[in-house]
Amino acid sequence: MKPAAEVTFTPVEILTRSAKVLLVRQYAPTDLLPLVAMYRVFEPKRVAQGLPPPDVPRITQWLDQLQHKSRALLVWDGARVVAHAILCPISDAAVEFTIFVHQDFRRIGLGTALTRLAVAFSEQCGFAEVFLTTEISNLAALRVYRRVGFHVSSSFGEECEMKLVIGGSPPRQVPVT
Repeated sequence: MKPAAEVTFTPVEILTRSAKVLLVRQYAPTDLLPLVAMYRVFEPKRVAQGLPPPDVPRITQWLDQLQHKSRALLVWDGARVVAHAILCPISDAAVEFTIFVHQDFRRIGLGTALTRLAVAFSEQCGFAEVFLTTEISNLAALRVYRRVGFHVSSSFGEECEMKLVIGGSPPRQVPVT
């Protein structure tokens, strides 16, 4: 198995349900300003667990910290970033997944396509499990995650943790309460 740092994501074009062709590629440090620009106008602000941050200085600080400990995929519509998937290792075998899709690009299949690409990239990097946390009330996100193969592994308050075992049999489903 290659160390995750040696694995690179091969850029790919995706076609959305709205017939828009978008480019997905791995984050590079030169992408910081276009990514900050996406989050500057992102709605709703602080959608989950206080993310994304509400203002440019905190957005920039958050993204700078992320680039040192995670891998990310960006979706581009021309010169504009319209989605961001984050893979943050939590152990040698597991990675935490987070995704943000710009409000103008939701409900066109982009979230599902990007989630599938991020899971495949996680597997290429040698991870065996992908975890995420989402709000129980975020039904659109829950549908996407279940469609890709995630299962609820625990729930707490208004949030649930979901898990995907890569290349293995799915874990036992835990009801969302």
